Amino acid sequence: MAIATTPPATSGLAGQVAAPPLVRFQRPQLPALDDIARYFRAAEERRWYSNGGPCAELLAERLGERVGGLHVVPVANCTIGLMVALAATVGPHRAGGPDLIVTPSYTFAAAASAIAWLGYSPLLVDVDARTWHLDPRRFADASAQWGGRIAGVLGASTFGCPPPALTSAAWTTWARSLGVPLVVDSAAGFGALDERGVPLGGQGDAEVFSFHATKPFATGEGGAVVTRSADLAAKLHRLVNFGFDADRVVTEPLGLNGKMSELQAAVCLAALDGYDEALAARRERAIEILARVGPLGFQAQAGHDLATWQTVPVLAPSRRERDAIIVRAAAQGVELRAYFDRPLHRHPAYAASPRAQRLEVTDGLADRCLSLPMAVDLTDGEIDRIVRAVAG
Repeated sequence: MAIATTPPATSGLAGQVAAPPLVRFQRPQLPALDDIARYFRAAEERRWYSNGGPCAELLAERLGERVGGLHVVPVANCTIGLMVALAATVGPHRAGGPDLIVTPSYTFAAAASAIAWLGYSPLLVDVDARTWHLDPRRFADASAQWGGRIAGVLGASTFGCPPPALTSAAWTTWARSLGVPLVVDSAAGFGALDERGVPLGGQGDAEVFSFHATKPFATGEGGAVVTRSADLAAKLHRLVNFGFDADRVVTEPLGLNGKMSELQAAVCLAALDGYDEALAARRERAIEILARVGPLGFQAQAGHDLATWQTVPVLAPSRRERDAIIVRAAAQGVELRAYFDRPLHRHPAYAASPRAQRLEVTDGLADRCLSLPMAVDLTDGEIDRIVRAVAG
C-alpha cells in the first residue's frame, strides 16, 4: 500500500495551522443502523427481544459455520463467556479439592477474574518468547510443583493471534494427562486462522470470543462460547439462562443471566456480512506498518500472518525506548498503548498468586511491548504518522 503524506490542515485564521486530527489508538466501526434493522425486523415481528429469539438463533448458526460446524452459544460479553465456560467444564471449587487453574500471566485481567469467580486461584505460567502464548515447556515445572492442585487450564490466543498448531495440541495433551479441562480465551481472535488455515474456535473443551467495540469483530458488546460437544453446549445454554432446564427447573447452581439480546445479535449479524472485507483491510494495514517499523528494530509476534489485528503489537528494543515513544507519539497526536504492561502478577489482586518458576519472558514482554493503532479505515496518511512517531 502506498503511503501518502497528508498536508497540514489550516485553521481558517491567517498564518495559523491547526494541529492534525488525533490518530486514535482504536476507532471502532459498527454496522450501519439500516443494516442492523434488516435483521432486527425478525425480532420485532415476533416481539421476541431476548431469551434465544430469531436473531440469536441465526447468529449461532452463522457463527458455527464460520468456525467449522461447531456448537456456538452467544453470550452477553466475553467475560461472562469465560465464567460459564469454566463453570461448565471445571466447575466451582470445592473445599479440599484442587484449587488452581493454570493461565498465562501475560494476558488480560478478565481471565483471572473468571478464575477467581469460581473460587480458584490462577497458577501463573510463562509464555513463549516468540509467539507470546502459554509455553508448553513450562508444564513440567507446573506439574512437579502443583500437579495435585491443578483443576483446569485456561489458555489464551494472545492478541487474537492463533497459537501454532503444535502449541495448541500440547496444551490439550497436558490437560488430558492431568485429567482436567482446557478452556481457551481467544477474545480478539474471531476470524483468525492458524498456519494450516484452520479457524480459531475448536481449541480445548471450549473457546471464547469477544465482540466488544474494541475488538476486530466489533459490535459494541457480546461474545460467544464455542465447543465441539453438544452436551457441553446445552449446559452452557442453561448456565447463561439462570441454570434453568427445559422445564424451567434450576439444575445448574452457577446459573446467571448471560444471554445475548436480540438487538445485539442483530448487530452481530450485520457485522458478519462485511467481516471478511474488514479483516482483509486490517491485515493489509498491519503488514504495511510492520514492514516499515521492522527495520527500525521492532519485533512482531510470531505467527501473526492471519491474525485479526485488534491493534499492531510489537516489541521495542527496550523499555526506555518504548516509554519514550509513547510520550513522543502523544505530542504528535498519535495514541499508543503498552499491552500488557501490567501482566497478571503485577496486579495487586494477583501478586500473591502461585507461579510455575519465574516469569522472565512475561516480564520482558511487559517492559517492551508497544501496541500501535489499528482501524478498518486507517488511512495512508495516518500510517505515515504512526511510523514517524515510532521512528523519532
